[in-house]
Amino acid sequence: MIRRFDDQPDPLHFDVTPSVLRLMELDLAGALAVLDLLNSPELITRRRAQRVLEGVVARRFGWNSSQGYPDEASREKALALLKQNGDYKADAALGRRRGSILKWKQWLRAQQESEQ
Repeated sequence: MIRRFDDQPDPLHFDVTPSVLRLMELDLAGALAVLDLLNSPELITRRRAQRVLEGVVARRFGWNSSQGYPDEASREKALALLKQNGDYKADAALGRRRGSILKWKQWLRAQQESEQ
């Protein structure tokens, strides 16, 4: 999936590819798979990796494509987690991206340990 991460972008949502969608479905494994891509030299690749992170977090708080979040509290929790982990933005300066990536690595490791 990572080899073809940027292939076949959706014409209406250029930051979404089939690989992005599949990685979102993989939950923590999908988020771990894109960590290095969050610092890609290509902005569009970083945006797609950001979408994977956002999608994984959203799904963990009950979001689904046909209904959205189950309630406002779930949405707020998802947004709080994104902010807590550095509020990653693909177009942010390198130092800010690196700080957020480090937080995501720590969070993902902690999640994996707690789910074992």
